[in-house]
Parts: sequence; structure tokens; C-alpha cells
Amino acid sequence: MSNSSGAIGGLMLFVIGAVIYFLPTIIAKSRKHPNRSSIFLLNLCLGWTLIGWVVSLVWSASSIAGTEQPLGKQAEMPMLNKYREIERLSSLKERGLISDDEYQAEKMKLLRS
Repeated sequence: MSNSSGAIGGLMLFVIGAVIYFLPTIIAKSRKHPNRSSIFLLNLCLGWTLIGWVVSLVWSASSIAGTEQPLGKQAEMPMLNKYREIERLSSLKERGLISDDEYQAEKMKLLRS
């Protein structure tokens, strides 16, 4: 009976140790950190050193810059996309891939939307 409980205890210690060792990776994954794969590699390769583990833990807990843009930037994006599309159409016209009429029609569609 003691062999069985010793094996179970050893397995539980191993699992707890693995969770503690990979805690920075678990935190980065749960927070959907943009650098979670780099954090995992740092944690895997240098986590056995206390410094590597602490660095990966701090990195995984660091703030994540928001992807939302201020309202002014959101208003500019559609216009930039329109201009880029007009430039693309102009390039196609210059290379002879579309006619001048097709260019004008597509440009007017872009400017109206």
C-alpha cells in the first residue's frame, strides 16, 4: 500500500512542479498575450534558472497594448484605404490591365462609399 501511495504522491508533486514551472506560459496563454510563444520558449529553455523564470513571469504579466484605436484614427482608416485602393487602380490602369473607363467607374464607386 505504501508503494502505491508513494507513486501517487510523487506523480502529484511532479504535476504541481510542472504547473509552477510553466506558470508564466499558462498566464500568457490565458491573457492571450501577443508574445505567448516567445514567453513559452523563454520559460522552456531558461525557466530552470530563477532569473529566466522570473523574467518570463514578469513578461507574461506585463500590460498588453490595446488594439483599439482612438476615434480620430478610426475615422482616418477608411479614407486611407480608399486612397490606397485608388492608387492600386491607377497602377493597374498604367500597366494596361484595366481601361480608363473601368478605372473611372471603380474610382467613383470608392469615392461614393
